[in-house]
Order: sequence, then structure tokens, then C-alpha cells
Amino acid sequence: MKTPSRRAILRRGLQVLSALAVAPLAIGRASAAASCSNASSESLRASLNYKDASPSPAQSCSACAFFTAGGNCGNCSIMSDKVNPKGHCDSWSAKT
Repeated sequence: MKTPSRRAILRRGLQVLSALAVAPLAIGRASAAASCSNASSESLRASLNYKDASPSPAQSCSACAFFTAGGNCGNCSIMSDKVNPKGHCDSWSAKT
């Protein structure tokens, strides 16, 4: 069995360290995109008792008058931010 050269060992070590440095960034972006929430709107979300999952599917954000569809996350005119289409808050109002 041939032993690897010092150069090959250093190269492999740098590859592993680079992967470990980039992994948290990629995971953070993926979870942020999946959650449809923004840290700057958390206090408003809390005051409106916003939840990512509505207790009643008929009263989800996608059926609300303040909701505008757009990709995986829709926009709420009250929160001025993205929300989960399956979410719910105390300001929910039926579309007319």
C-alpha cells in the first residue's frame, strides 16, 4: 500500500476544513428560506399570534384578504413581510 504524500494530506485537510466552514452557511440559508420568517418582524408576528400552521385550514393565510401569493411564501400586507400560506394570525379576514 502506497502512503500518501504530505501534499496530498494537506490538500485533503484543506478540502475538509473548507467544507466544514461552508456547511453552516448553506444550512442557514435553507432553513431561512423554508420558514418564511424574518427576524425583524418577530415582535409583530408575536403580537398578532402568528403561527406557521393554521388550526383551521379554512382560515389559513392563503384564504385571507391581506394575503398575496408569491412562490413558496406569500406576502401579508399587515405584516409587510413574507408569510407561510398555511399560517394564521389574529388579523385574519376572509377574502370577499
